[in-house]
Amino acid sequence: MGKGTRKLTGFLWAMIIAVISFFVIFIFFPDVSHKFFGTAIRDPKKIGQTVEAGLETAAEAISDAAVTVVKEAPGVISELAEGASDAVAGVVK
Repeated sequence: MGKGTRKLTGFLWAMIIAVISFFVIFIFFPDVSHKFFGTAIRDPKKIGQTVEAGLETAAEAISDAAVTVVKEAPGVISELAEGASDAVAGVVK
């Protein structure tokens, strides 16, 4: 095993330990979690509000992107069709 592989493996183990530690503190020590992480399992309303806000923001971003695509799609499709017909005409000649 090379030196780079050992470093990567060590990093991955450290990340796994950090994630497991976070969830252990989050679930079993809500006071410590609230103090250091700003959230705790004992405060589900705040967590729910944060999740709802994130979902609303994501839904708005997706709808804005969809509206933009619908507005610009006919122009893009016609440009692609013209480019394709020009390419086919160049090959046929």
